[in-house]
Amino acid sequence: MTPQNILFVDDSPMVLSLLERTLTQEAFTLHTAHTPKEALQVLEQHPIDVVVSDLLMPGLDGITFLRMIKKDYPHIVRIILSGHLHTQSILSAINQVGVFRFLTKPLELDDDTLKKILYEALDQAKLNRNNLDADQNVASDLSVFIDSILNAPYRPYVLLNEQDIVTAVHIALAELYPVGCSLRHPDGEGIQLTTHSLYIPYEESESSDPDLYTLDTLTLSHLSLRLIRLSEIA
Repeated sequence: MTPQNILFVDDSPMVLSLLERTLTQEAFTLHTAHTPKEALQVLEQHPIDVVVSDLLMPGLDGITFLRMIKKDYPHIVRIILSGHLHTQSILSAINQVGVFRFLTKPLELDDDTLKKILYEALDQAKLNRNNLDADQNVASDLSVFIDSILNAPYRPYVLLNEQDIVTAVHIALAELYPVGCSLRHPDGEGIQLTTHSLYIPYEESESSDPDLYTLDTLTLSHLSLRLIRLSEIA
């Protein structure tokens, strides 16, 4: 299991020392920083999952610091710890930073409330990482898929969604199979390109008859696409 990391940022040595003593036995690695500048160095050196930051610190203010984290480390869960929360700072944090929780000083460390919040934040960070990885994989797969179309300009194509509705089509086939029309065969078991007398059953979802066509499928999250490329124009 990949170890998870939490970073506390506060200019009070006493607060950080208290947190280190309280959380030393937990199933995550605790990092501390006295300033946002020091915290940015920690972020460069360790795979941080959660940042808990004070708002009022010397140099860079907490809102600006957390906004930088949101931009550069979007998977990191952001928590505010402050003894000076007021309506305007809360609204600024919500609008600019996307805060997971607000914690107020002095921290109540006699019960497990803080630990519960931190573990919930770690779960959210893991979900954030998974979603980002999925988005990157989707973007990569879609890029390859699009390149396969663009790199074969002389192979007319029809792009279908999971309902077999034409969503994109080569200009040479635009009148035959216009965007929005359905190419699903009446038997519901395959695709029919009437003008080309071509029937493609669903069980051939990843096959081809190179003399007539090639068929590729791509699943993107909840979206499924079929790309039919014809060998020639009718």
